[in-house]
Order: sequence, then C-alpha cells, then structure tokens
Amino acid sequence: MANGSGTVLGGRGNFQNGEYIFKMDATAASTHNLDPNDSGKTFLVDSTVVRTINLPAPKAGITYKFILTDTTADSPIAATGNLILGGVEAGDAYLTLAGTTIVCEAEASVGDNIAFICDGTNWYVSGHTAHDDGFSVT
Repeated sequence: MANGSGTVLGGRGNFQNGEYIFKMDATAASTHNLDPNDSGKTFLVDSTVVRTINLPAPKAGITYKFILTDTTADSPIAATGNLILGGVEAGDAYLTLAGTTIVCEAEASVGDNIAFICDGTNWYVSGHTAHDDGFSVT
C-alpha cells in the first residue's frame, strides 16, 4: 500500500501476485492513498475513527473491495476529479450512486461492502448495505 497505517493479514485469497487482505485499523484517524499496485486487494475498514481513502488516477482494470468491520465513524472513499457510478443493494431498495466521493456512513452495518472497478475513465461500484443510508455520495 502506498501509505496509511493498518495491519496486513497473512492469508491470501488466491495465488495471484499481490492479492491480500489489509485491515485499516489504526487507533487514530488515518488517510490511505491507494495506488494501482493495490488493485485486487480487499480492505477491511475499521471505522472506529474516520478513514479517508483516496483512489488513484484511473487505469483500466483496477479493482478494490471494501468491507466494513466497524461503523462508528463516517469514512469517505474519494476519486478526485473522476466520476463514481453504479449502486448498491440498500435494505429492501437499490441506492444509485453517482459522484466523486462515496461515504461509508456510521448508519451502515458491519459486513456492508462495496467494490470498485475502473474502466480507465470512471469508477463503477456495486455492493450491499443493510440500511437505506449505509452509503452516500457527493
């Protein structure tokens, strides 16, 4: 990971180079600037404090998955200058997301998740939240 603090968990989801699970669990608020080398990784977002996550410049094929392990604080995932499009299942509804920042809200539940994939221009998202207001967009 380019920078940010947390715990690298040893298990690998498969044998592809560089895939692993990273837990964002620092005790203080933290900023995580992801880079293309982080593509394919799953991030466990422990939002006991704000985690600010910045996506890299767009590049076709980059993927990330975020799973919420604590939802005490709001944690934004930002794509500076690039549009985030898509949506998530939200309770018994579908939440359309279109903007430059997705916020993992304190109203979300543990296990809520969102995945990002880039086509070289935009970021596309899909995921699930137990509540209608688990994610928001700006």
